[in-house]
Amino acid sequence: MKMEELIEDTNPIYDVNLISNNSDTYDATEVTENGLNNTNTCYQIPGLFTSKTLLELSNSSWSRSRNANEQIQPYLRGCKWSPDGTCCLCVVNNDGVHVTELPRDLYTGDVASGRLIDVLDSVIHVKESGLIYDFCWYPAMNSSIPETSCWLTTIQNSPIQMWDAYNGSLRCSYRGYNAVDEMEAALTITFTPDCSRIVAGYTKVLRTFDVERPGRDYVEHKITSPAACLATDSNLLAVGSWNSTISLYNVSETGTYKSIGKMHGHAAGVTHMKFTPDGLKLVSGARKDHRLLVWDIRYYRRPLNILHRAMDTNQRVYFDISPCGKYLVTGGTDGIVKVWDAEKNDWKSSLNTADEGDDATYKFPLHKDCCNSVSIHPCRPILATGSGQFHFTNPITKLESPEDLQKEDIDDFRDMKYSSTAENCLVFWWTGDVL
Repeated sequence: MKMEELIEDTNPIYDVNLISNNSDTYDATEVTENGLNNTNTCYQIPGLFTSKTLLELSNSSWSRSRNANEQIQPYLRGCKWSPDGTCCLCVVNNDGVHVTELPRDLYTGDVASGRLIDVLDSVIHVKESGLIYDFCWYPAMNSSIPETSCWLTTIQNSPIQMWDAYNGSLRCSYRGYNAVDEMEAALTITFTPDCSRIVAGYTKVLRTFDVERPGRDYVEHKITSPAACLATDSNLLAVGSWNSTISLYNVSETGTYKSIGKMHGHAAGVTHMKFTPDGLKLVSGARKDHRLLVWDIRYYRRPLNILHRAMDTNQRVYFDISPCGKYLVTGGTDGIVKVWDAEKNDWKSSLNTADEGDDATYKFPLHKDCCNSVSIHPCRPILATGSGQFHFTNPITKLESPEDLQKEDIDDFRDMKYSSTAENCLVFWWTGDVL
């Protein structure tokens, strides 16, 4: 099935906007083949994690070809649901970008325990020539409106590129240049909430592009440390850096930045951040840092709460917050998905003093390898998870006499990922009630 067929579907697709931070009720705009139809109707979506179990719905995996070099490892590096919930965008190491559709029977209704597991195929595959630094959907993306169906990528030695989600073609590019007029790649990208501008982070500057004006026209703002990740909400911009700090900015309508302050707390470079739906909290994670820090942006001098996950890699490990603001979900290098429920574990208003690894409301051992990404469906009780990481060759196997190796020498290798157990897959899980 091709993505164009979504337009002809008689079932409505919903562009949901949160109206209550403490409930699962949404103000939905019905999308038909004739365009938007404002029904002003509130829809109740099924609750997340109500059965405290996860049911596997679909699976897609990648493997190295038989004759490929040992260093070529096509593991998944991130997955994100489209804003309309019809498909999932994922980045695969050494294999570009893949778009995978949600099976049509999961658009509505409940799921039975005996449902067969779907084997997913990519409907779009864009092969990239270099390392993909970051990617994101157009926030107003809707499959029934072709103009909005697109995503951005920023790639090593390449400009920011916008891709068409219907056929995988390149729509346009946004290019940033340094002081000697050399094109440089952005390290991280995001859209502003109103979808009118693109914010790109570089090693020394932030550049703001107008979505409707591709090319090299941009507004530039100097920063003191490289931008590793970005998060936006309303007129706020959070910039996570490799030097472990987070900078807060107020962004005006003209694209100028006013510094609010810096937040210190992580032990290494910040790799991922996300605002809560109410815009008052910010959650951040860093490389080789077992803590997720929850910040109140009104009192940002110290973390509001500390949550724990397994994080023994420099790789970016994504987490997600449910549209209702009730759940925080993250993976880890141990393959366990952890869930914090704001009603059972108040992760948003008090400092957690629990022992590391014992503070989550729910724990699901879903993967045998690193669970590097999770993404919550915008309007259905479905969770997408991705697994995989780079596996090094075990240095001990190259020794002539491994029994002569001292214990302290073995400890030196504890952070190297040379396990023979590799799992590179994208999986959809049902988190609601099961028939």
